Amino acid sequence: MARPAGHLRTAVVSGALTLTALVGGWTWAAGLVGPGFDPLRESISALASLETPHRWVMTTALVVTGLGHCLTAWCLGAARPAGRAALALGGLATLGVAALPLPSRTESSAAHTAVATASFVLLALWPALAARRDGPEVLRRRVAWPASAVLLAAVASLGVGLDATFFGFHERLVATLTALWPLVTAVGVWWSAGHRVGSRRVRQGLGTVVLVGACTTAGLATTALLPATAETRSYRATVSLDASPAAVGRLVAETTFGDVEFSFSGLAPGVRAVPQVRASITEVLARPNVSLATLRPGPEELNTAIRDVALEVVVRFAAGALLLVLVLVGGWSVIRRRRPPRPLVVAAAVAWTVATLGTGASMYTTYQPSRQTAWRATEVLGTFQQNQGLFDDVESRATQATPYVRNLLALSTALQQKYAAGSLESAPALRILFVSDLHGGNQYSLMRSVIETESIDVVVDSGDLVNFGTVAEGEAAGMFRGIGSLGVPYVFVRGNHDATSATDTALLRRMQRIPNVILLQPPGDDYQEVTVGGVTIAGFNDPRWFGDSGTGSRAKQLPARDAFRTAFTGRTTPDVVVSHEPWAVAGLDAGVLLNGHMHSTDLEGNRIQAGTFTGGGPLTHFIGAEGGEELVGQPSAFDVLTFGTDCRLSSLTRYRYRDVIEGRPAYDNVSLVNGDRVDTRPADPARTCEPAGVPQVVTVPATPVAGAGPAPSATTSATTSPSASPTTSPSASPTP
Repeated sequence: MARPAGHLRTAVVSGALTLTALVGGWTWAAGLVGPGFDPLRESISALASLETPHRWVMTTALVVTGLGHCLTAWCLGAARPAGRAALALGGLATLGVAALPLPSRTESSAAHTAVATASFVLLALWPALAARRDGPEVLRRRVAWPASAVLLAAVASLGVGLDATFFGFHERLVATLTALWPLVTAVGVWWSAGHRVGSRRVRQGLGTVVLVGACTTAGLATTALLPATAETRSYRATVSLDASPAAVGRLVAETTFGDVEFSFSGLAPGVRAVPQVRASITEVLARPNVSLATLRPGPEELNTAIRDVALEVVVRFAAGALLLVLVLVGGWSVIRRRRPPRPLVVAAAVAWTVATLGTGASMYTTYQPSRQTAWRATEVLGTFQQNQGLFDDVESRATQATPYVRNLLALSTALQQKYAAGSLESAPALRILFVSDLHGGNQYSLMRSVIETESIDVVVDSGDLVNFGTVAEGEAAGMFRGIGSLGVPYVFVRGNHDATSATDTALLRRMQRIPNVILLQPPGDDYQEVTVGGVTIAGFNDPRWFGDSGTGSRAKQLPARDAFRTAFTGRTTPDVVVSHEPWAVAGLDAGVLLNGHMHSTDLEGNRIQAGTFTGGGPLTHFIGAEGGEELVGQPSAFDVLTFGTDCRLSSLTRYRYRDVIEGRPAYDNVSLVNGDRVDTRPADPARTCEPAGVPQVVTVPATPVAGAGPAPSATTSATTSPSASPTTSPSASPTP
């Protein structure tokens, strides 16, 4: 049935509010979360997840969006009831998206996925269901059916691009289209009812202005989706334009270590550059007497890179704007089934020209040295700018912090013995120092102090020893020399930063040459299981590598986890299983599961997640404090696992501290967890573990031998003290 004019105005306002709430909501929410959120990669729902700060912003935006769709459906009396019902149900499903949030930004939810899918599908279907043979032009089949087909195709494309690097941008584009069409329909119905704005000439001028804005938006979106690339000898950067009004006249270079921001007087779109250090820089770092001047690009090299990337950005902008113009003019011709009128073609051409030349001219006049008004460096770059000698000798900083950490360990042990005596044995079977994510931070002098003070029998490292996956970087940082100096076995699995490709084993082969290193998955397909003090330790490498897509981590771990499970089928369950990422060890059968990767401590059932021993490395050690406070360090962390004579975990002690590299270490906390809470296996009366310094290494074939029982297939015992390296079976002998 028809609706009064007031209802039509309400439909227009509701449609506009719905679109504004959705786009404005995710923009505001992403800004509150901060630079850790990547809108190109992460979904809209991640902003409303249970573990996301300020989640109320995106949740409120979803609620307003859902209610707006319901109100628009009620007011569009000219549409068929089936279409209005589909639009209203799509709004209710959007409310369901808000009511059933994701557990976290990295976890999925079947219920959330179901309501989100229903919302998208209903919002894509409603134009076709609302179509009618007569009535307003926007509701006729020749318009509504193609619109619904385009929306359905866009929604279907989300299923194809789930693991794409630009899934977040892709989802936002589809969400914008589904929220835009109710507004277009409301305006079309209102227009067909005889409402006009000004004279014909005024309307043509307003239409051209709208087209200029649309072309500008399309051009900016294209540079974000397909950023240009600038390269120098040691650096590579992706460059795009920022559509945010807050970014006008700002050039921001975003790095893991902080941002460099330049402000200019002008109205040009913001420029967003994401520089990356090329892995080949490790060759330069390995040379003697390397200085900042060695790494700094020369003036001509920098000018060439800037000129080339500026041209690429302009070309991408122009191509995106032109594509929009062609789609609009072509769509008009298809719907009307005749050639587009000259005023439309002229308006489209003028809009493309103004948008392209105007944006290019504004950027050229704005981003000039004479118009720079301010600059600042944030986080670690700010500190580094003030004191460029701060990181000259990371290992010496660790040495300076050793007395502090030793005193902390002594105090912690004394308190444990007094107040937690029930969980500590005087002569435990095994004490493991569990570390992860050193990322090129050579703090082995500090680790040696921990080993000595805590009477550690073996170190377990769950990977990310280096940053770029190369042996050269490890050599330059002295990582291999540091490992060899520890005096106890060093059990290692590879992390996603410890290789340059899926088949790269160079770092593993270099680790094999260190006498005290035991690789749980050496180069090749087989595994190694090590037994120390009667406690068995097994594990497997991360299948990812430095430079991979960085998406779908959970799915990429499953084949490696399944292969490990298959290889150990029929064997006695290991006491400890180690891998790099949390999704790799989840669900495996073991007394204790160990992983790193997340740079934060966690304890979930029997899964122990280590923080980063170095705070993430010599640079990522730092994070920026809020509220104008002094820069503080990202916490460094390590765990000590004590296994009793019953071969079960008796205690887990977690240490955290910060600012070691900066030279003013500060205590965060020490916590003691009763091992019974983690290792819930019942004690086996027939099994006893005792302190022993002779590690035994067993080779476990990747494919189990038919009829093989739980007994080891090839065990060889070491003949030296615990500080010496274990003697491995011939199939796992170190590379000479």
